[in-house]
Amino acid sequence: MFILLLYNIVGVIVGLVMGAMPGLTVTMTAALCVSLTFGWPMVEALAFIIGAFCGGVLGGALSAITINIPGTAAAVATTFDGFPLKQRGEADTALGLALFSSLVGGMFGLLFFLILGPIIGHYALQFGAQEYFVLTVWGLTLVAVLSKGNFRRGLISAVIGIFIGMIGMDPITGLMRFTMDIPLLSGGIHYVVAMIGLFGMKEVFVQLDSRRGFKLDIKGYRISNLLPKFKLIRSLNIRWLLSAPIGAIIGLLPGTGGDVGALVSYGFLKNIIKKPSRPFGEGAYEGVIAPEVANKAAVGGALTTMLTLGIPGDSVTAVILGAFYLHGLLPGPTFMLTEKSYFYLIAILVGAGMVFAYFIGIIGSNAMIKMLDLPKWYLIAFIPVLCIVGSYALQNKLTDVLFMFIFGLLGYILEKSEYPVSPIILGIILGPMVEVNFRQALIITGSFPSLILSFFTRPLSLILIILVVLSFLLQSKVTNL
Repeated sequence: MFILLLYNIVGVIVGLVMGAMPGLTVTMTAALCVSLTFGWPMVEALAFIIGAFCGGVLGGALSAITINIPGTAAAVATTFDGFPLKQRGEADTALGLALFSSLVGGMFGLLFFLILGPIIGHYALQFGAQEYFVLTVWGLTLVAVLSKGNFRRGLISAVIGIFIGMIGMDPITGLMRFTMDIPLLSGGIHYVVAMIGLFGMKEVFVQLDSRRGFKLDIKGYRISNLLPKFKLIRSLNIRWLLSAPIGAIIGLLPGTGGDVGALVSYGFLKNIIKKPSRPFGEGAYEGVIAPEVANKAAVGGALTTMLTLGIPGDSVTAVILGAFYLHGLLPGPTFMLTEKSYFYLIAILVGAGMVFAYFIGIIGSNAMIKMLDLPKWYLIAFIPVLCIVGSYALQNKLTDVLFMFIFGLLGYILEKSEYPVSPIILGIILGPMVEVNFRQALIITGSFPSLILSFFTRPLSLILIILVVLSFLLQSKVTNL
């Protein structure tokens, strides 16, 4: 267990560093971890990837407060009051609150994960082809809706991913399709190669195209000032109790994640707190607490959905889902039956990762401040090496490296055109599942009218359809906030 915790700590450090660097997203960090851990034993790889996930989500708050640029999408709402607090000379108080709020939110999300996971897993065992089909369509649809608030562009990206996932051998008939008689395409395109290119190599091209630098006017933090101030925490305790459930529940919904949870929680507290410590937007302590508690609580909710239903909660868990597949774990309705021990191991690693992220965040905050002041080219230089090694090591094929570069260029072009790349990965992973389950259900029912009728006569399928419609409407409203 000591070795696993060591891997977890190293993963947390990597996540904190990558999360604190503006532009180097948690999603990209997760994608790089997939390439880095290929060939590792499964358990060690899980410990490292989960640690990077926990650290990455926390790291974004540092740059959000220090330079008013969120290191991750989940830290966007933290800038609203975190940076004004820094301008008031309370940068250490703001970061201390953010770190402690992250720990509280992470522990609540873990509790949510432990209680709700087995319950969902029990009912998920009754799923058939129809239920799997509805679930996978749910994941695709919600990610498309939530991609940068543009339904059309998100949907186009998802369709591109579905098409890429169909290249190669037909899973039912065994015939070749969309290969254009090119032998290299007969085996399809590995989703991990696409993932490394779209998130890792793409970010290299994006950063090389950007010459924006960061100006720091803070020398560092005193560690003692980052420790919890119990008088302040006691006066704000109700704020944590309100924000944590919001983040966990929104994280549970497929296609949402910590960024949506943070914004909703911030808006909720802004509406119900009549007497904040200061006006929201001018350095209110509540404005730091709400998003940081919510985006960490969302981690537990997103992992619950991913492990028990096989549907990722956001783009980060989509990449982690691919990593789990790569290392032999199969999240989904049968997970609690076949891999129950791994469920609790993951829970332990998430809890340890949150605790390590908190303490390493306190101890290493000044080192990360100095890192932010370095030219970003120092870090960018290492990313292509990891991308090339990771993509080649999958199948020992140079063509995978070529495909990785192609996807990197595709991701760069899409990003410059303001098309999201996350739905492409969801399309590649979930698209084949949608197709296979739909065709299996069609074979079982015997005709298309009987198939449509079965969606509404099977109780679990009907419940899932209702949930899809409700969450679709809910997330459309959230996106327009």
